[in-house]
Amino acid sequence: SSHAEVMMTPNGPCLVEMNCRAHGGDGNWRPLCRGLTGGYSQVEATVDSYLDKKAFSILPDRPPSPFKASGQEAILVSYSRGKVKSTPGFDEIMKMASFVSFETGVKTGSMVEYTVDLYSCVGSVILMHKDKSVLERDINRIRELEKENELFEYDYGVDTYMKSPSLSNLLNVFDGLLGKED
Repeated sequence: SSHAEVMMTPNGPCLVEMNCRAHGGDGNWRPLCRGLTGGYSQVEATVDSYLDKKAFSILPDRPPSPFKASGQEAILVSYSRGKVKSTPGFDEIMKMASFVSFETGVKTGSMVEYTVDLYSCVGSVILMHKDKSVLERDINRIRELEKENELFEYDYGVDTYMKSPSLSNLLNVFDGLLGKED
């Protein structure tokens, strides 16, 4: 197994990591990988290389091109903080056409903070669909849920609730400052 991370910058690609390990994320990406490749990931291939030579020998030399589906992991961002009363955004995400799996530690009663890094994200969603436009629609809706602070309903009685301004609210404020009307 190997793992590589490349970040695209304005100056071109930048190598972040190259390592002899499987991709991380506690393996939550494996259903996505198996769906894209038609049934295997680097984890299964590595195990088969040691324990099932026949299964390993029939794996293709390279991944299918094009992939069998379109997919993505969406790391969820919180633009608000407070005590969670309910999770309507999570419920909506799990009903999306491209939904595969979801991991979060947030539940009713949890205290959520603003997301500032990977450790403060509020969840991870694996999405995949044969129709790329369905995947893109679902990703756009997830980003909208985040920006409009619709992932959670908060217990407003707790004085730690604070909403970061949503993009649409900020635009309304700027328009008001500039004297623009709807």
